Order: sequence, then C-alpha cells, then structure tokens
Amino acid sequence: MEFGVAISTSREGLFYPIGFATPSSLVKMAKVAEELGFECVWGNDHLTTQSYIKKRGDHPNFFEPMITFSYLSAVTSKVKFGTGVVVGPTRNPVILAKQAITLDHLARGRFILGVGLGAYREEFEAFGGVGNRGVMLDEMVESLTLLLSEKSTVSYEGKHFHFNDIEMFPKPLTKPFPLYVGGNSPEVLRRAAYYATGWIPASMSLDDIQRSRGKIEEFAHGRGRDSSKIVVAPESICGIDNDPRQARRKFAKSLIFEHLLSLKKSTLKDISLSEDELIERNFIGSPSNIIKKLEPYDKAGIDQMWFDFIGDTNSEVLGQMKLFAKEVMPSF
Repeated sequence: MEFGVAISTSREGLFYPIGFATPSSLVKMAKVAEELGFECVWGNDHLTTQSYIKKRGDHPNFFEPMITFSYLSAVTSKVKFGTGVVVGPTRNPVILAKQAITLDHLARGRFILGVGLGAYREEFEAFGGVGNRGVMLDEMVESLTLLLSEKSTVSYEGKHFHFNDIEMFPKPLTKPFPLYVGGNSPEVLRRAAYYATGWIPASMSLDDIQRSRGKIEEFAHGRGRDSSKIVVAPESICGIDNDPRQARRKFAKSLIFEHLLSLKKSTLKDISLSEDELIERNFIGSPSNIIKKLEPYDKAGIDQMWFDFIGDTNSEVLGQMKLFAKEVMPSF
C-alpha cells in the first residue's frame, strides 16, 4: 500500500485557517513529504470562495494545482503529484490535456491527473457555467482519454465540448496516462470503469468501497475493460495523536469537520454526518488505532491511501505527517 498527503493548493478556509497556504509552505510540505517517504502529494482545485466560508468573513488563498505542481516538481525528485481533483466542468479538455502532458514531461512521469464534478455547484455557477455538470464531466473524461492516447490526431463532438483534428505532441511519457476520476456517486463508478485508470472516493467506508469496486467491475466488464487495472486511491481525514481522546477532540473542533458537514448535499449526501459516523469513515486516533484500521484496507488490496492531516498551523500538520510516517507507515 502506498501513502500520500494532501497539501493546501485550495484547502485554505475549508480545511485550514486563513494564512495557512503560501508558496513557501507548499514547497516545505512537498519536500517533507518526499523526505518522509510519502508516495504522492495531492492538491485540490477551487476558483472562488464557497458561501459558507464567506459567511465567516474569510477570504482564502486558492493556488491553481497544475501550475503549483510544475514548480514543486522542480524542487523534488521522487514524490509524485496528483490532482484530487481538478473540477472538470470548469476546464477545457484540450488545454487540460496539454497541461497534463507538459507536467508529465517536466515532472518526469510523476503526475496523476484526477478530475471530478466539484462538490459545490455554486462555484460552477459563479464561473458562468450552465448545463448538466454530469454530462459535461462524462464528455470531459471521454475526450481526455482520446487526447492522452497515442493517436496522431483526435476529434470529438459532444454537447458541451467539441474539437477537430487536434495533434497532441509530445505524447505522454507515462503509458497509459494516469487519469483518475473522483467522487462517491454511482455515476462516478461508471466513469471510472469506462474511461479512467483510477478512482478516488472520499471519506468512504471500506465496506462501501468494496461494494463500489464490484459495480466498477460490472461496468468495466460490459465495456471490455480489465477492472483489476483500475487503481483505488481513497482520500480520508487523518488525525493522529498518541492520546486517542485528544485526536478525537481536535477533529471535532477542526475546520475539516466543518468542511465535511458542508458536503451534506453533495459528496456525503448519502450518509449520516454525526461525529461518530465521520470518525468511523476516517482515521482518527492513536498510531496503533490507525494501524489496526488500515490493515483491512491493505488486505483488501487498496492501492493508494492519502490523507488530509488535521492541524491549525503548518507545523501541526507537519508534526502529524512525521508521526504517521514514523509509527504507521513501517507496518505496511
């Protein structure tokens, strides 16, 4: 099992306090992640402030993940970079494919392109988007698979996206190109099965992941694809402390907890958002608690696990990362 860590490309205000995300802190986090042996650094994508954050009077700094990773890849040598996720309906697939291939070359094969619907429709509307985001995302991932392939020229005609005779050179270094889709809905499972090389569920229990993998297998079989080659890379919250009670208290008081509650109409709409339920779906406790909870994921063949570590400052999050790397990672 590989482990990854989320950095605050666009997590300030949602996961962390204002002032948390700076260019220097992003560099520091990536370098420490590499030194500690984390396999991948993950960044998310937002364009504008969410309404529940505006009500607090906060103005978070959001850094575009592709450009950020281009810079971070130049100051690291081993750690991979993944978007978890780029909001597909706010992007143009041709430009996104060109950016992804460029980053693949600059990072020497250390880039994973994760795309998703976006948890906040309000952001899509503020951007000026109109139409069905699900249809847009279907077209996005379908067209990306063509643009990231070995074909010399590519054309696509959809309701929302269309292009003609696009030559995409250079071709990706990584073959097949790692294209992941993020989300928990049944439609995401179909997209993963039809087009992607990976799937990113968020705060999903292992039982639900296993049931969803069965659905992906069914969809993939109908499409003539081998589902065993589709990577499962869950995103979860991690609050690690030698005192498990303290870990739980920090989680309940964190901005991350408030953020999870904000997803009650989108990513987490099908579950109870009680404190107990959210703790059950994430990794909150002592190193031994977390090792015990991760063991079934490892036995189930989950490929990659990555975490949003709890903390109000960069030093707190770095401390969480270091404790996890020292006490948990050696067991896997």
